[in-house]
Amino acid sequence: MKAGLWIGLAALPLCACTPGYPRLPPLPDKAPPFSTADAAFLQQANEHDLTQIALSKLAVDHARATEVKDLAQTTQKNYEAHRKTLATLASKHDLTLTETPLANDQATIDRVSHLHGPAFDKAYVTALRDESQANQTAIASAAGTKDSDLKSAATGLQKLDEQAISSAYSWMPKLAVRKTHKAAR
Repeated sequence: MKAGLWIGLAALPLCACTPGYPRLPPLPDKAPPFSTADAAFLQQANEHDLTQIALSKLAVDHARATEVKDLAQTTQKNYEAHRKTLATLASKHDLTLTETPLANDQATIDRVSHLHGPAFDKAYVTALRDESQANQTAIASAAGTKDSDLKSAATGLQKLDEQAISSAYSWMPKLAVRKTHKAAR
Protein backbone atom coordinates (compact mmCIF):
# COMPACT_ATOMS: atom_id res chain seq x y z
CA MET A 1 0.00 0.00 0.00
CA LYS A 2 2.87 2.36 0.73
CA ALA A 3 4.32 1.71 -2.69
CA GLY A 4 1.01 2.60 -4.40
CA LEU A 5 0.77 5.78 -2.38
CA TRP A 6 4.32 6.80 -3.31
CA ILE A 7 3.67 6.11 -6.99
CA GLY A 8 0.45 8.14 -6.91
CA LEU A 9 2.21 11.06 -5.22
CA ALA A 10 5.07 10.86 -7.72
CA ALA A 11 2.62 10.89 -10.68
CA LEU A 12 0.63 13.84 -9.34
CA PRO A 13 3.07 16.50 -10.60
CA LEU A 14 3.02 14.89 -14.03
CA CYS A 15 -0.73 15.46 -14.27
CA ALA A 16 -0.26 19.14 -13.64
CA CYS A 17 2.23 19.40 -16.50
CA THR A 18 -0.06 18.12 -19.24
CA PRO A 19 -0.61 20.61 -22.00
CA GLY A 20 -3.91 22.46 -21.92
CA TYR A 21 -6.69 21.57 -24.26
CA PRO A 22 -6.68 23.55 -27.47
CA ARG A 23 -8.96 26.53 -27.47
CA LEU A 24 -12.24 26.12 -29.29
CA PRO A 25 -12.81 28.36 -32.27
CA PRO A 26 -15.26 31.18 -31.70
CA LEU A 27 -18.86 30.48 -32.56
CA PRO A 28 -20.04 31.93 -35.84
CA ASP A 29 -21.88 35.19 -35.59
CA LYS A 30 -25.59 34.63 -35.45
CA ALA A 31 -27.60 36.69 -37.82
CA PRO A 32 -29.00 39.81 -36.20
CA PRO A 33 -32.57 39.27 -35.07
CA PHE A 34 -35.37 40.18 -37.42
CA SER A 35 -37.79 42.87 -36.55
CA THR A 36 -41.47 42.05 -36.71
CA ALA A 37 -41.74 44.00 -39.96
CA ASP A 38 -38.87 42.00 -41.48
CA ALA A 39 -40.48 38.68 -40.55
CA ALA A 40 -43.83 39.90 -41.88
CA PHE A 41 -42.27 40.90 -45.20
CA LEU A 42 -40.54 37.55 -45.47
CA GLN A 43 -43.85 35.73 -44.96
CA GLN A 44 -45.71 38.02 -47.39
CA ALA A 45 -43.05 37.57 -50.05
CA ASN A 46 -43.20 33.80 -49.60
CA GLU A 47 -46.98 33.76 -49.96
CA HIS A 48 -46.71 35.95 -53.05
CA ASP A 49 -44.17 33.55 -54.56
CA LEU A 50 -46.44 30.59 -53.78
CA THR A 51 -49.37 32.26 -55.52
CA GLN A 52 -47.35 33.14 -58.61
CA ILE A 53 -45.97 29.60 -58.80
CA ALA A 54 -49.42 28.03 -58.44
CA LEU A 55 -50.89 30.27 -61.12
CA SER A 56 -48.00 29.50 -63.46
CA LYS A 57 -48.34 25.76 -62.97
CA LEU A 58 -51.94 25.98 -64.15
CA ALA A 59 -50.86 27.49 -67.46
CA VAL A 60 -49.25 24.23 -68.60
CA ASP A 61 -52.65 22.58 -69.09
CA HIS A 62 -55.03 25.51 -69.26
CA ALA A 63 -53.39 28.14 -71.50
CA ARG A 64 -54.02 28.27 -75.21
CA ALA A 65 -51.35 30.69 -76.41
CA THR A 66 -47.84 29.26 -76.47
CA GLU A 67 -46.53 32.69 -75.48
CA VAL A 68 -48.60 32.59 -72.31
CA LYS A 69 -47.26 29.10 -71.58
CA ASP A 70 -43.70 30.35 -72.11
CA LEU A 71 -44.37 33.33 -69.84
CA ALA A 72 -45.75 30.98 -67.20
CA GLN A 73 -42.72 28.69 -67.35
CA THR A 74 -40.35 31.63 -66.97
CA THR A 75 -42.43 33.08 -64.15
CA GLN A 76 -42.56 29.75 -62.33
CA LYS A 77 -38.80 29.23 -62.62
CA ASN A 78 -38.01 32.76 -61.41
CA TYR A 79 -40.36 32.70 -58.43
CA GLU A 80 -39.20 29.22 -57.37
CA ALA A 81 -35.62 30.50 -57.34
CA HIS A 82 -36.70 33.52 -55.31
CA ARG A 83 -38.57 31.28 -52.88
CA LYS A 84 -35.37 29.28 -52.29
CA THR A 85 -33.62 32.54 -51.44
CA LEU A 86 -36.37 33.36 -48.94
CA ALA A 87 -36.12 29.87 -47.41
CA THR A 88 -32.38 30.28 -46.92
CA LEU A 89 -32.90 33.66 -45.31
CA ALA A 90 -35.66 32.31 -43.06
CA SER A 91 -33.52 29.38 -41.90
CA LYS A 92 -30.75 31.80 -40.84
CA HIS A 93 -33.26 33.44 -38.52
CA ASP A 94 -34.97 30.25 -37.29
CA LEU A 95 -38.21 31.06 -39.10
CA THR A 96 -40.40 28.66 -41.02
CA LEU A 97 -42.25 29.69 -44.14
CA THR A 98 -45.75 28.58 -44.96
CA GLU A 99 -46.33 26.11 -47.78
CA THR A 100 -49.81 27.29 -48.78
CA PRO A 101 -51.10 30.57 -50.21
CA LEU A 102 -53.45 32.80 -48.25
CA ALA A 103 -57.19 32.13 -48.49
CA ASN A 104 -57.90 35.06 -50.85
CA ASP A 105 -54.97 34.05 -53.07
CA GLN A 106 -56.20 30.46 -53.06
CA ALA A 107 -59.63 31.73 -54.14
CA THR A 108 -57.99 33.46 -57.12
CA ILE A 109 -56.10 30.27 -57.98
CA ASP A 110 -59.30 28.24 -57.75
CA ARG A 111 -61.22 30.73 -59.90
CA VAL A 112 -58.55 30.70 -62.61
CA SER A 113 -58.18 26.91 -62.46
CA HIS A 114 -61.73 26.46 -63.81
CA LEU A 115 -60.91 28.32 -67.02
CA HIS A 116 -59.34 27.00 -70.24
CA GLY A 117 -58.14 28.42 -73.53
CA PRO A 118 -58.39 32.14 -74.25
CA ALA A 119 -60.45 32.79 -71.11
CA PHE A 120 -57.65 31.29 -69.02
CA ASP A 121 -55.00 33.27 -70.89
CA LYS A 122 -56.71 36.56 -70.07
CA ALA A 123 -57.52 35.60 -66.47
CA TYR A 124 -53.97 34.33 -65.87
CA VAL A 125 -52.29 37.45 -67.21
CA THR A 126 -54.70 39.67 -65.27
CA ALA A 127 -54.12 37.69 -62.04
CA LEU A 128 -50.36 37.83 -62.59
CA ARG A 129 -50.51 41.60 -62.98
CA ASP A 130 -52.88 42.17 -60.06
CA GLU A 131 -50.90 39.96 -57.69
CA SER A 132 -47.65 41.73 -58.59
CA GLN A 133 -49.19 45.18 -58.16
CA ALA A 134 -50.67 44.23 -54.79
CA ASN A 135 -47.25 43.12 -53.60
CA GLN A 136 -45.63 46.52 -54.16
CA THR A 137 -46.63 47.81 -50.70
CA ALA A 138 -44.96 44.82 -49.05
CA ILE A 139 -41.78 45.50 -51.00
CA ALA A 140 -41.87 49.15 -49.97
CA SER A 141 -42.12 48.09 -46.32
CA ALA A 142 -38.81 46.22 -46.63
CA ALA A 143 -36.96 49.37 -47.67
CA GLY A 144 -36.39 50.38 -44.05
CA THR A 145 -34.80 47.12 -42.94
CA LYS A 146 -31.26 46.94 -41.62
CA ASP A 147 -30.70 43.39 -42.93
CA SER A 148 -28.81 43.56 -46.23
CA ASP A 149 -29.90 40.05 -47.28
CA LEU A 150 -33.53 40.99 -46.81
CA LYS A 151 -33.02 44.19 -48.82
CA SER A 152 -31.52 42.21 -51.69
CA ALA A 153 -34.41 39.72 -51.53
CA ALA A 154 -36.88 42.61 -51.69
CA THR A 155 -35.03 44.14 -54.61
CA GLY A 156 -35.02 40.79 -56.42
CA LEU A 157 -38.75 40.40 -55.81
CA GLN A 158 -39.38 43.92 -57.09
CA LYS A 159 -37.54 43.10 -60.32
CA LEU A 160 -39.53 39.88 -60.74
CA ASP A 161 -42.79 41.72 -60.17
CA GLU A 162 -41.83 44.47 -62.63
CA GLN A 163 -41.12 41.80 -65.25
CA ALA A 164 -44.46 40.15 -64.55
CA ILE A 165 -46.33 43.46 -64.73
CA SER A 166 -44.64 44.53 -67.97
CA SER A 167 -45.29 41.10 -69.50
CA ALA A 168 -48.91 41.26 -68.42
CA TYR A 169 -49.38 44.74 -69.87
CA SER A 170 -47.75 43.68 -73.11
CA TRP A 171 -50.16 40.73 -73.34
CA MET A 172 -53.37 42.52 -72.39
CA PRO A 173 -53.84 44.25 -75.79
CA LYS A 174 -53.04 41.04 -77.69
CA LEU A 175 -55.62 39.11 -75.72
CA ALA A 176 -58.21 41.84 -76.25
CA VAL A 177 -57.46 41.92 -79.99
CA ARG A 178 -57.85 38.16 -80.24
CA LYS A 179 -61.25 38.35 -78.60
CA THR A 180 -62.37 41.23 -80.82
CA HIS A 181 -60.91 39.64 -83.93
CA LYS A 182 -62.65 36.36 -83.17
CA ALA A 183 -65.97 38.12 -82.61
CA ALA A 184 -65.71 39.88 -85.98
CA ARG A 185 -65.63 36.55 -87.85
